[in-house]
Amino acid sequence: MANSTKKTVAVIGAGVSGLVSAVQMHRVGIQPVIFEKASNIGGMWNSDERPCWKSMRTNISKFSAALSDHSWSRNTSLFPNQPEVYSYLSDYAQKSLPEDIFRFNTKVNGYVSFEQFDYVIIASGFFNSPYTSAKISNLSSFPGTIMHSSDYRSSDQVRGKRVFIVGGSMSAVDIAGDMATNAKHITHISPHSFWVIPRVIPIKPSDRVSPFLPIDFVYYRRSIRASSEETVIRTKDQNRTANGNLRLVTGNMQKSSMLSDANDENPVFTTISDMYSPWTRMDRIVLQEGRSSQVTPVHTAPPISEHPDWICSLKLNNGKIFPTMCDDILVLCTGYQTCLDYFSEDILQDLSYRPDDPFCPLILHRSVFHPTLPNLAFIGMYRGVFWAVAELQARWVASIFAGLLPSPSIAAQQIGLEVERTVRAQQPRPQFPHSDYVGLINDLAKEILLTNSSDIVIPAQYCSTSPDQSVIDEMNNLCEEANSGRFIAGVVFRALHNTKWTFERTLTGKPSDGTVRGQAEFLFFSPNKLLYKEQGKLTLSSQMPLDITQKYIYSYDEEKDLLTVYFVNEDSQLGSLFHTIHFQSKENSSNGWLASGEHLCSQDHYSTSYLFALNGVNLSEFEITYTVKGPAKDYVSKTVFQPIKDHV
Repeated sequence: MANSTKKTVAVIGAGVSGLVSAVQMHRVGIQPVIFEKASNIGGMWNSDERPCWKSMRTNISKFSAALSDHSWSRNTSLFPNQPEVYSYLSDYAQKSLPEDIFRFNTKVNGYVSFEQFDYVIIASGFFNSPYTSAKISNLSSFPGTIMHSSDYRSSDQVRGKRVFIVGGSMSAVDIAGDMATNAKHITHISPHSFWVIPRVIPIKPSDRVSPFLPIDFVYYRRSIRASSEETVIRTKDQNRTANGNLRLVTGNMQKSSMLSDANDENPVFTTISDMYSPWTRMDRIVLQEGRSSQVTPVHTAPPISEHPDWICSLKLNNGKIFPTMCDDILVLCTGYQTCLDYFSEDILQDLSYRPDDPFCPLILHRSVFHPTLPNLAFIGMYRGVFWAVAELQARWVASIFAGLLPSPSIAAQQIGLEVERTVRAQQPRPQFPHSDYVGLINDLAKEILLTNSSDIVIPAQYCSTSPDQSVIDEMNNLCEEANSGRFIAGVVFRALHNTKWTFERTLTGKPSDGTVRGQAEFLFFSPNKLLYKEQGKLTLSSQMPLDITQKYIYSYDEEKDLLTVYFVNEDSQLGSLFHTIHFQSKENSSNGWLASGEHLCSQDHYSTSYLFALNGVNLSEFEITYTVKGPAKDYVSKTVFQPIKDHV
């Protein structure tokens, strides 16, 4: 050690939790040594390790996926991807920790060599060991490729393949939405109902012209809470309220929320994906209710003539059978288990360790301490928005180990253990053992004598010196921009993805009045483009009805938050620019978001206006009006689109 008089701490894991633990220990004068089994830092955000893929993004904005005293660079995506997160953590480690404290490629197992430390921090988290013991009999007979979700790296792995995804977890939905770009077809098998929400949601979902903000800006607010303390066990009334809100957010049209176990009194199960729902609308992803129970060889299964290349079948517990072939891929989104094989049986018994219980594998006071192990602490043993939680836990532990704060009393810890036993025993189990993020943050802040009264809760507000004002200003500016249409272009683009509509168009003016009635659809063209196709009957006052067709391409630029319409050329590819859709302030209409675009075609000027009426994250209807002026044209074309049921 650099200084033999210093207290020392062994930190197991170099992910977010391990890094913040080491930084906080270093700041209070305790010498940390980080043991990491991988070759570099990052934990789950290290793409060389499980369970990350390069296109993976944070589910919360960079304002919540952050550490209090380390700001993101200004050009970082609002929802950072894996390379951005890894770069952020690398920069944090480089600026905050000496290089010689890291022991990479070192797996702690308690048997090979020994070092003595004053304290030990377990920061390896929930995601350190894939849980693969899915209860599927004869699984090895599956004729294709079997992978755990942690083995997924990109949609190239499933290009042109049929995929079966097992599990109703966050990762199952996120991976399905990502895979669908290249997969031939995805069958998603889930044992329970769940909600799918995008990363940006409406503040007031019942309002047709509600501003949209990142999930964490909407839900992690003090102003919507009845109490500042953590709600550990939710009541049926609280579940009804939460499920009712999500029904409004999603527009009450999600098949995933209507499986047989759906009951508003049950705990909320929420998944986050921008593309899962659009892909289900075109049946690229098909949701099946049930649990995979067995793989059945073809000679024991009833023959199905339309599947001559059927090798085996995947059977569910409800009797449904799916033919499987040698090119198919089975993805087990069955979660992870907490691996603590370096502890003795006595310690594991004290911790009430259950390795096969991914919900609540340990019984700890505030997920950190155990009264029989005063020199041991767990950081980041939390499933949810863990950045601020892990950092506040680390500051609390560092203050106690350094003697700056007293340890929780034995009596307080015993009460904490009993609370955790109640969490473990509750039925039906919720999605997460501690889902009240804001309440948990408030309680942890009190432990280290911090207070904060800001409405939206973000880590920057808990900086030990003073918050980075540029972060606070950027967050406030984003909230202001939301009232002027920020995010609505992306909301509309995703809401149109793979939808079908009836329309009625009224033409008034020169050269002739008339009407058009027909159907339109928005089809997947490429990851950021939709092909608009319409077919209808044009009726003019002096002519017989004529069949008409039109095509456009709608392109969304996420970085600029712009939705642009292009003509389609003769090869059915992207043609010349028609117009860019510019959204207006929400104050301009109560019926929906207004937008406009301009186009000069030779001598004719097209002035376009839009009205998009939102139903949560979906569209209930929309209108397009063209006002055309030119030497031979002077007319208004107004089209009203109504959704075709089951295609929105």
